[in-house]
This record gives sequence, structure tokens and C-alpha cells, in this order.
Amino acid sequence: MSQDQPRKPMAERIWDFFASVKLSFFLLLLLAVLSIAGTLIPQKEGAAAYVRAYGEAGWRFISALGLNDLYHAPWFVLIMALLAANLVICSINRLSLTMRILGKDPVAEAGSMRKPKQSFTLPGEPASNLDKARQVLERLMGNSAQAKDGDRTVLFAQRGGWSRFGVYVVHTSVLVIMVGALVGNFWGYGGYVNIPVGSTVDHIILDNGQAKPLGFSLHLDKFNVAFYPNGMPSEYRSEVTFIDGGKPVQKSTLIVNDPAEYKGIDFYQSSYGNDLKAMEVELIRPDGAKQRLTLEAGKINELPGGAKAAIQGWRERVQMGAMYDGPVARILYQEAKGEPQAYTAFRPGVKMPQSGPMKFEIVKVQTEAYSGLQVKYDPGVWFIWVGCTLMVIGFFIAFYFSHRKVWLRLSPTGQGRTKLEIAGATNKNRQGLARLITRLSHELGGGPKKAE
Repeated sequence: MSQDQPRKPMAERIWDFFASVKLSFFLLLLLAVLSIAGTLIPQKEGAAAYVRAYGEAGWRFISALGLNDLYHAPWFVLIMALLAANLVICSINRLSLTMRILGKDPVAEAGSMRKPKQSFTLPGEPASNLDKARQVLERLMGNSAQAKDGDRTVLFAQRGGWSRFGVYVVHTSVLVIMVGALVGNFWGYGGYVNIPVGSTVDHIILDNGQAKPLGFSLHLDKFNVAFYPNGMPSEYRSEVTFIDGGKPVQKSTLIVNDPAEYKGIDFYQSSYGNDLKAMEVELIRPDGAKQRLTLEAGKINELPGGAKAAIQGWRERVQMGAMYDGPVARILYQEAKGEPQAYTAFRPGVKMPQSGPMKFEIVKVQTEAYSGLQVKYDPGVWFIWVGCTLMVIGFFIAFYFSHRKVWLRLSPTGQGRTKLEIAGATNKNRQGLARLITRLSHELGGGPKKAE
């Protein structure tokens, strides 16, 4: 830096840094790359899922950078804040120039006429043509201002100055959308709930595995599934009742892509299945003796003789090629004076490897249908809707309206005629300005009107 040029104060340098368009492009590009990463890398999964997909080293890298919960990472929020600051400061810098342009005195503007676009003469002195010129100009452009330039008279009019604010509407819309995204990220939540038919729930399971009370209850009245001829489900729907304060307050029908909403919380039909309610099994001892048992799901079952048994898990259908096709259950069994041991149970009559001295066979399975609902609460969604609406309005203003200025200068020719010159300026859509000047020329008697 030259010694003749003093170093800018720190505050001014910081302001210039945030007012940089290069910074805007860099931050937008960085956000785009990170959004792609957030799409490709599963979010909010368990550590085991990342280790399986990326290995131990990959998981450590993802965890260290917070890429497993990218949109809540502090550095991601910092980038959003930097972009917001950049957008605000760029808007402030540009707004001051816009206000200077719009705040100019119309009379002063009349005295600073641009280079004429068209010129022709009219019969009569300027004074006799002035009123008509003013009427035509004001009919097409609105109020006019008048200035004298020696023996010449200049009329000036402008319209569409407000259209310069279109870009600020767009900037504001981006900020509102960013606020909505952050509000949804930090104060919203997502989860799921499986409800058996006829049951009522008052909480959901969040994406992180924690239970969250709803503040009201949801009762599944009815669940139906329709199938295509090939057996694939064509539609499944849930008929539910929202219960608040112990009273039913709203009935809704949920189908795929048609959610229900209550107190700002959206419930989406996402899946269905069968929950195990009870299982009838046959216990075959080493001496061949058989004992029929009924085990309830989700509890430790007390059996005759002091034994205990519980169903640890089950699959409605497991296919093992030609070896096996049917239900499978994992049963924890403990004799009165023995240690608990896990057994795998299959349907009767199948020769499968045994995991202990005894054998369990599945005789009957009692299930109950459940409806799987995705639950989402996003308090920022209205910010996003408002922001999107503002963005559409802002782009419409920016693309379809322009700030046009027109000058008419009437000068005496010394031969009993008036020389009329037309000049114009616009911030965009120069073709539209050219059509406007042609129309003015035609209506003032300067030649044929061109097609618009």
C-alpha cells in the first residue's frame, strides 16, 4: 500500500469485508457443498450405522466435524449467520444509493436532461405546445416537473421508482427463510409412533430415540389396507381421534401424502405392520416330554414349576432358501433353579440346529395390526412460507417492473416552430423504454407509432 494512502480503520475494513460480493458467492457455494454432504451422509443415525458404512476412521471424522447432525452443527449455524450479515450489509450499502436516486429533486432532474433519443419539430411556439406535451407526458408517466434552460423548457417525469426495492424484498425473503430454517432446526422435532388398532398413545419416539410427550393423546380408531392384484399395498389409511383434556376434539383420516395436523404438529401415514401380542409355543425337553406354553409379549411369563420365559424378539417371516420359510422367535428360558438361556424357536416339523438341551417350536402367533406414523413439528414453517411468498413478489417486481425517466425539451427554432426532443433513462428493460419513447413521439405528432 502506498504511503500516500492511509490505512482504513478496522471497523471500515470489517464492513467492506462483509459487503463483498465475493464473500456472498463463497458462502453460497460452501452452503451448497455442505447441503450435498448432508444429503449424502445419513443424519442422526447411531454410531454403529456410521461404522458399518464408513469404518472407524470415517466415523471419527464425521463425528469430529458434526457431519452426522450437520444442520445443528455450530459451524453450520455460523456460516448461516455470516451469510445473513453479508446480505444485510450489502443491502444497506446498496439501499443508500437507491435512496439517493429516488430522493433527487424532480426539478433538478429536469435540468439534467440526458442525450435525446428522438427529435422533431412541431408548428407553433414552445408556449403553445407546452400544455399538450405536459398532458401526454403525465398521462403516460404520471406527475411531471418543469425547468427552464434559457429559452428552452424541459419537462421531466418518472415512474416505477418503487421497483428498485424489488431486490431488497428478495434479500428480505432469504433472511426470513433462513430464520425459519433455524427456528425449525432448534425448536422443531421429528419422530415416529406405532399405534395398535384401538390403542391410545400420548408420546412419540424422537429421531434420537428419546420419548417426547405430545401434551395430548392420539387414538387409532380404525386401520385399513388395500392391495393391488399382485399383493402390493395400494393404499393404507388410519382413522384417528385426537384427545385433549380427556375429551375427543378432532377426528382425522390419514393416508400417504395427506397428513393430519393438530396444535401445529403434523402426523403422516408412513408404514404399517403387526405387533406381537402373544405366542403359543411347545417346549420339548431332552427326554421327549412336551409342554404347551402361552407367552405374552413384552413381559416375563411365570410358568408352572417356577420356570420363567420371555420373548426377546421375533420376525413374522424369515426366508432361508429351501431350508426354512416362516416365523422365528428368540425365547429366553430359565428353570426354577437354573440359569437363563436363549433359544431360537421355529415352526413345528423343521429340523434346525438347537441352541440348548431343549427345543421350542412356534405353534401359534397372535398379533395386532399397528399403524406407523411419522410426526413432525416445525415452528419455522410459517417463516418459510412468508419468505417464499416475499421471494416470488420480489422477483416479480425485479423482472417485470423498471424505473423509467423521460425528459421532453421544447426549444424555439426561430421560424415559428418548436423543436421537441425526447430523452429517456431506465435501470433495465431498454426495449420497453424505446417503445415508450416511440409512443410519446407518435402522440406528440412526431411520426408513426411502432407496434408494441
